[in-house]
Amino acid sequence: MRAQSWLVRHRIAVAVPFVAVLTFMAQPASAAGDPQDAVNQANSQLHAAQVAAGAEDSALGAARTALAQADAQLAALNARITTLDATINIDTTSLRRIDSRLAADREHLSSYLRDSYENGGSEAALIYLFSSSSIAQVIERKVQLDQVATAVRHLVSSIQDDARRAASTLADADRAKAQLQAAQQQAVTEQAVVAVQTEQLTAADMAAHLQVNAAQKQLSSAQAALAAALAAAQAQGTVYPPVNGSQFTVDTDLTLPSGESAQRIDSFLQGTDLAGLGASFMRAESTYHVSARYFVAHAILESDWGASAIAQNKHNLFGFGADDANPYGDAMTFPSFDACIQYVAHFIEVNYLTPGGAFYHGPTLRGMNVDYASDPNWAFKIAAIARTIP
Repeated sequence: MRAQSWLVRHRIAVAVPFVAVLTFMAQPASAAGDPQDAVNQANSQLHAAQVAAGAEDSALGAARTALAQADAQLAALNARITTLDATINIDTTSLRRIDSRLAADREHLSSYLRDSYENGGSEAALIYLFSSSSIAQVIERKVQLDQVATAVRHLVSSIQDDARRAASTLADADRAKAQLQAAQQQAVTEQAVVAVQTEQLTAADMAAHLQVNAAQKQLSSAQAALAAALAAAQAQGTVYPPVNGSQFTVDTDLTLPSGESAQRIDSFLQGTDLAGLGASFMRAESTYHVSARYFVAHAILESDWGASAIAQNKHNLFGFGADDANPYGDAMTFPSFDACIQYVAHFIEVNYLTPGGAFYHGPTLRGMNVDYASDPNWAFKIAAIARTIP
């Protein structure tokens, strides 16, 4: 009977954030050239390439945003300059029209003064007044003369004021246009710089993603080599001996006491669907000599912290009996979580951890991985989770 590894979802990512990294920190017992070492290295390179590509994506996105802002700023300046050009054209036309009127009125005034001089000037005005037949007519003629003089002065003053206002408005518009043109030139320069940076970042981003693709291909090749090595180990009956060490690894002896306690396990599992099972895991360790640290990690990986459908509906914490073709349908059903823990612990002890067992390749996760799971990295995932258990 061969159980399969499956149902690893978000709960592991939330509760054990460093599992993905820790997976590739185990120290294998075999010599240099171990396929798992190649997988570890390829995975590290892929992770580094993905991080670099993500950074390049962020930088490129920021550069594109800056370029869009520079384009918008330049477009706004161009629009303002266009509006000012139209205003300047209108003001220029208005000033020319006023200048023309002023010149005409000055000519009229000159003609009037010339005619007045030729006709006697102020003496003619006096004669015009004195020739009146009555005082009332004198007053009337004096008012007429005053009105003519006042009208002329007002007309000349009004035209001069219009000319000054038009000239001032035109000068202000010219100054504003000069300022906008300077800002426009700066914006054009900035846009050019940002455009070059964006082009460079685009090339760097493409190169980074090419590195990701290359790293993914290298990882696929390394994983294929690891799968082939596991297949060869299975065919040749290779046994992986345990390796002593303070850190839990894929080469830790799973038949030795873990040093855990039911209380520490319960504290670690508190708030999950596996809560309260510390005593069950410790009983499996003492009865079947299956490390509780390993077994808790196994249950977390296979059951998504006890939340999977197989765990909830079948009390099956290990995907026991499940296969890749029909995992839920083929998974065994147990009366309780404790019954599942004790049954699977006994099965693993007899078949995987005891010399002469049907699937024995050494009492380690590396040895179990030869036959237990279709995922060649299953052992390293279990070890990574186990290292997070206090």
